[in-house]
Amino acid sequence: MNWKAAVKQLCVLMLVFMVATITLTGCSQQSAVKKGEQIQVTDLAGREVKLKAPVNKVVLQWSGSGGGFITMLALEGKNVHQKIAGWDNGLKNNRYDMWKAYSEAMPELEKIADIGNIDQDTFNVEKVIALQPDVLILPLALQKQAQDIVKKLEAAGIPTVFIDYHLETVENHTKSTELIGKILGKEQRAQELAAYHQEEINKIYSRLQSINKPKPNVYVECGSDGAATYGNSYGNYMWGALVEKCGGTNITKDKIEKFAPINPEFLLKANPDIIIITGAYWPKKAESLRMGFMANKAESQKLLQSFTKRAGWSELNAVKNKQVFSIHHAISREVYDSVVIQYLAKKIYPEEFKDIDPFKSFQEFHKKFLPVELSGVWMMDLQD
Repeated sequence: MNWKAAVKQLCVLMLVFMVATITLTGCSQQSAVKKGEQIQVTDLAGREVKLKAPVNKVVLQWSGSGGGFITMLALEGKNVHQKIAGWDNGLKNNRYDMWKAYSEAMPELEKIADIGNIDQDTFNVEKVIALQPDVLILPLALQKQAQDIVKKLEAAGIPTVFIDYHLETVENHTKSTELIGKILGKEQRAQELAAYHQEEINKIYSRLQSINKPKPNVYVECGSDGAATYGNSYGNYMWGALVEKCGGTNITKDKIEKFAPINPEFLLKANPDIIIITGAYWPKKAESLRMGFMANKAESQKLLQSFTKRAGWSELNAVKNKQVFSIHHAISREVYDSVVIQYLAKKIYPEEFKDIDPFKSFQEFHKKFLPVELSGVWMMDLQD
């Protein structure tokens, strides 16, 4: 073959390669959701829901409690306000430290309409319809309470989807994250988020399988009402489910269906080995255990110590052995609760997980996925 023929053949090969590349690229583009295209998704209630994606406007429930906001924040970053047409006031009222940090970083959050709360019978259907959102995202825990609302909204052409982070299963976390990602047109980012969550959790679960020790008894209480009043504890749900998954025995698992306060006499008789009081920033409750962005360690330590001064608590094994801890209440049932799993595993089996640093992991998550810098007090051991 002479050089002219060789050049000609090379040109033909290059042309074939370019055509193939363009064809493949075109196929790849066609596989992505086109703007305004109707898609069908399966939500966490097992419902087949049709909607136009990617959506422009979302309304949310339980903004501060596993209702999709943190996942949306991780997917959308500082532009998350552009996607939220309305939400409840849970983040502002029950996670004030988080609200303060987020609204300072993203002042536009202040302008999002308050549509009320389904579980408080303040949800304003007419207001939601007037906002003309593309979808309502709400937690599976509200499915029964939301039946009539769902019917009214769907009759008005507004679809609803249920997500679930509350049962604390890797499967539901993954499905919920990927569902929100598909709705928002952020599928790749959602897959990265879900994969990160799975990887961080597997670091713990894989080790727990090889631990052959007696399981310590663990008591978890929400410190929202302060030491004077026993707050919610948990059945096989949220914190209770996480304790069991991390190798502890949740002492209230057979006493409570989801969450409720327990009888103090039951706790004294159960005599737990480990006590965890969760905190946040409830602005209307001065005695609540303060944790989070705005927390002062010295103040939070005094508040935690006040719980140990309850009647009979000085005789509890957990108190006598300084096995009393605190962690921010809002880290559970969210896309970053791999941090909670690391924390609980480390407190239940300190030797086996002495190389794990949950707070460092939480800092890493913020750097990777969230548009705010982590600061404050999020985890704390009882001090003398």
